[in-house]
Amino acid sequence: MSLSPVFQVVGFKNSGKTSLLSDLIAYGTGRGERVATIKHQSHDEPLKVIHHDTDSYRLHESGAFMTGVDSHRRFQLELTHEDDLPLESLVSIYQHFSPDLIVVEGYTQEQFPKAVIIKRDTELHLLKELANIQLVICWDECMTDDIPFPVISLKDWRKHLHEVYKLAKSGG
Repeated sequence: MSLSPVFQVVGFKNSGKTSLLSDLIAYGTGRGERVATIKHQSHDEPLKVIHHDTDSYRLHESGAFMTGVDSHRRFQLELTHEDDLPLESLVSIYQHFSPDLIVVEGYTQEQFPKAVIIKRDTELHLLKELANIQLVICWDECMTDDIPFPVISLKDWRKHLHEVYKLAKSGG
């Protein structure tokens, strides 16, 4: 079994990560490929329960640390953990399902190939701090000077979906 490529999209809150990933996922699935996602929630607000007021919710609340619910064409997993789960562990779980691509929103400090979204010039420091940057997406075209990585303007993002998807699939 060959491992699925992993590609991250990182940036500050409200930079457009989810919108860009949605476009990338739609592009891949439109080609008939299976794209999986992992999203990191960096704020402390607890996640909403996926299946409230159900038998599976009751089982989980009874003390099960992991509860899975399988129905026709959909599976949900609820996992309670004390510490942050390492991205590597989550990717390992996803690899069992053999997606064509695993896209990750967030987990900024991880080592996977990534695109960085820059909304303001005050965020340019990320380009010196993060590892394995393959692409930079800028909100403001004026910021693209002196960036030592391939750059796409946010307004031209959709025109470059083919190349970005190819980059993501190549593993950087």
